[in-house]
Amino acid sequence: MLENKTYVPTLAVRASEMNGLEFLPGATKDRMTPCFLLAPWANSNTLERTITRVERSFPNRPYFLDIDRDYDFTNLESGPQQELSRLMLPENSFENWVNFVGEHANLWPCVQTTGQSETEIRAQIEAFQSFGRPYCMRIVRDRFPSNINEIVGAFAAGGAADFIIILEGGWTRDPLSLAVWFNGLLAEALQDIDATVPVVLSCTSMPKMFSDFNSTAPVPVAFNNRRLIDQVARNSNRARVIYGDWGSTRPREVGGFANRPLDRIDYPTDSVWHIARNKDDEWDFRDAASAIVQSPVWDGNLGIWGEELIQQTTINEELGIDTAQKNVAARVNIHLHRQAFFGQPPMDPAAFDEDWQD
Repeated sequence: MLENKTYVPTLAVRASEMNGLEFLPGATKDRMTPCFLLAPWANSNTLERTITRVERSFPNRPYFLDIDRDYDFTNLESGPQQELSRLMLPENSFENWVNFVGEHANLWPCVQTTGQSETEIRAQIEAFQSFGRPYCMRIVRDRFPSNINEIVGAFAAGGAADFIIILEGGWTRDPLSLAVWFNGLLAEALQDIDATVPVVLSCTSMPKMFSDFNSTAPVPVAFNNRRLIDQVARNSNRARVIYGDWGSTRPREVGGFANRPLDRIDYPTDSVWHIARNKDDEWDFRDAASAIVQSPVWDGNLGIWGEELIQQTTINEELGIDTAQKNVAARVNIHLHRQAFFGQPPMDPAAFDEDWQD
């Protein structure tokens, strides 16, 4: 499973992530298998709308899906929120979740294990196997399961050919600080899982605050995910350790900005995010985009939507980036593309030419 896939990004189903993914070339999408986190799509009247949006962004390809347990339930009279809450019910080995999975052919499910016995988890796994679907054990550091032994027992009983493991470190200031957690899990709690089962290591260090970014040149912010994964892989007996991250975003958090954030442009390279923001000079998006395009870090030849959007912003914000959400969408687009092709020789941008519809 995941043959020829080098990247498993975790993506919350939000407008910026979905737009950034949607406008990637097909050749880039073919190199990844995202894990989407299911939550109601804004202003929709059914949870099915979320699946429609996911499959518009990532068409005709399989993907992993988990329930977004960071989602903030704000209105339980809302139909989609009621639907999501029902999927979280543990009765009958998460029967509602199993039925939901069965209705969507491209969906590879993350097994729901909260509060479940080994027998109950095994029943859920057997249901997914009856669908002929791969499935996933997803372990999240910030809500580490108290029943990890039961989880491992159920998965270990099922063989090795039809599932993967995602170890989710979540947000951290420094990815390298998670090496001990990843190494410990692989060497101890997960030691009974067949070594041929692919393991995805994921985390994100995208800054939460940008008020300190105030410069006439783009400020580099390094992310050490690749170094982390290389380090853990060297210390592990796993046959395949696969790169994962959050596509340059972060998990959901309660609340938001009290005021409109200052205009900025973010530009990812292979291991650095470059942040263009200048409060003292009152930069708008066009000023920030110009700082990126005129800097030595600018490539300009990737042949993808995110770079084009930044380039257009230097001419006219209305043609390019004029909201914070569009900046994030462009950043996600470029980051996903670069990580999908990490370590590969540059491709001719003409290979990415596709017909897009606005």
